[in-house]
Amino acid sequence: MRRNRALIGVAFSIAILALLITTGCTPSGPTWVDSGASYTTKNVSGVLDKVDISSLKDTSAGDTTQLRHKALTDLRRRGGNASLAADLITKTLPANTRGVPVYVERATMNGQSAYLLVEAIGPANGNLTTKRLWVLSSAGAVLFVGTR
Repeated sequence: MRRNRALIGVAFSIAILALLITTGCTPSGPTWVDSGASYTTKNVSGVLDKVDISSLKDTSAGDTTQLRHKALTDLRRRGGNASLAADLITKTLPANTRGVPVYVERATMNGQSAYLLVEAIGPANGNLTTKRLWVLSSAGAVLFVGTR
């Protein structure tokens, strides 16, 4: 009887440990949204209002290369359209930019399929305290750029 309880306890502990390990492996990186939203040139900058970059406010712009790579890798791990978005961002925007992706959305812009990217950016000798919004067509054309 005691042995059965001990085995049940061990099995329960292993199950809890497995749950903790897999929970720790959930996707990180930029927020990914694929809800079918539609934007126009007049309202797309409103996306900047809903993106929070405060977690990066103490991050030096000198650290962006590594952070950008990690963010795009994490986005690719989500598969499907998120992975396509990461590939498009990599192909379209320069790798040496001082921007760290924090929000990526698949949507339409003026009726055209597009990807929205909000990056945290900052001056070369400063911190990441500014938001930059890119809207890219599915082919990689820049449809809109704005900062705040």
